[in-house]
Amino acid sequence: MSILTSANSSSISLDELITRQEQAKQTRGFEPMALEVGLLLQRVKDGGYSGDFLAHAFISSYRTDQPFKYPLGKIMKLDWEGVRLFHQILHIRYISGWSDQALYDIEQQIKAIQTKECK
Repeated sequence: MSILTSANSSSISLDELITRQEQAKQTRGFEPMALEVGLLLQRVKDGGYSGDFLAHAFISSYRTDQPFKYPLGKIMKLDWEGVRLFHQILHIRYISGWSDQALYDIEQQIKAIQTKECK
């Protein structure tokens, strides 16, 4: 068993630290899930209301100065997979290891899909 010591000389076992982290997750009510990029891009390609909703959600979440154009109550029009993707989008910067370059690349792919749909 490993012991961690803080600056104030108190110590906590690694097991206790892990237990506290698990309790904190339960307090928050959820653990953010990584974005399923392939599924998101497929949903955007499939188009329709949910594809557009998710595309705009991603762009608004990535570009923090870009307003989201849909009322949030319209999330009810999404199926459960779409709702899951929406929540993943909301948490793209809470997942450890996120990369601005990767998020930018996803944004550019979404914009390319949307441009093709407009033609």
